[in-house]
Amino acid sequence: MEDLLKDLAQAKPPSPEVDRDRMERDLARITALPQERPVRKQLVRRFAPLLVIGVVIVLAVVLLPAPPQPVQPASPQKWWHELTRQRSLMIVGDPAAPYGVYFDSKTDRWLAANQQVTVIQKDGEVRAFPLTRDGNTWENAGSPATVPQVGGNHLVRIGPMKPAVQKTAVSGFQMSLHSQARFDSLDSLPAEPRELRKALETIVGNDAYRIGSLAMELISANVRDDQRRAAFELIKTLDGARFLGDVTVLDERRGIGVAIAAPATFQFSDVETQLVVDPQTGLPIVKKDVITTSQFGLPAQMPISEVDYLLLEQVGFEPIVPQDVPVNGEVESPIIER
Repeated sequence: MEDLLKDLAQAKPPSPEVDRDRMERDLARITALPQERPVRKQLVRRFAPLLVIGVVIVLAVVLLPAPPQPVQPASPQKWWHELTRQRSLMIVGDPAAPYGVYFDSKTDRWLAANQQVTVIQKDGEVRAFPLTRDGNTWENAGSPATVPQVGGNHLVRIGPMKPAVQKTAVSGFQMSLHSQARFDSLDSLPAEPRELRKALETIVGNDAYRIGSLAMELISANVRDDQRRAAFELIKTLDGARFLGDVTVLDERRGIGVAIAAPATFQFSDVETQLVVDPQTGLPIVKKDVITTSQFGLPAQMPISEVDYLLLEQVGFEPIVPQDVPVNGEVESPIIER
């Protein structure tokens, strides 16, 4: 064994000589080489532009104002639509040999909280008729284009009426074309007859006929069913009123009626206003003024004016008016100055 170790020791190569100049040159060359960057730094450098872009996008989404929402169309204004037919008669001609004329037309009325649109004298006509079977006639008088009122200061034009369109801004709710009474809100009116009477008295005073007339207008307005019933019951309690019970009117339509004494007109006395309503809905069917005694040869209970309620409904579309009629133009009334 010892011999083997001696042999190996003798076989060991000599140690190489150290070349210090070469070592310094190699070290200088190594330190001059570019250093490799860590992987994390390389990733940051490579993806930094993308990160900047992403931050800008996020800030834009968060900080910029939200795009405007699409404008929702306003709900259409609600209108109370009332279509009625009016008929009335007047005594004309020579007072010693008079005859009558009928005014017959329709009114289309649209009411909103702050606006009123009305078409008057629609499909209107004035025609003459004899008061009695053997009475004088318009033809016997020579068929004049205009005829004088009996007991009045005006003339009446015979023939068709020209329609007119009236559009007005209103404050509150006007009850009718012939009443200046207005309400800020119909919903607030009582649905109990005695309380309702107190509310109406604040507007027209303690006058039975005016209270009754306003209650009749209320029945045709856009109110609740319980308010309509209260208005009908109120009329029945007024001085001079009478309950008509079940009646048949207008093409055999059945309803319940109430009547109240009315003031005299310039041509007729002993007048009564009658209102007939549908017993199911409370909506009016007909309102008429009748004479309670025979006058000018006309029999008692003859209507001298009448309103037929053809349509009463709430709608969500704009009023429909004649296109060839100017709004708020001159109204060509069939009654003119002499």
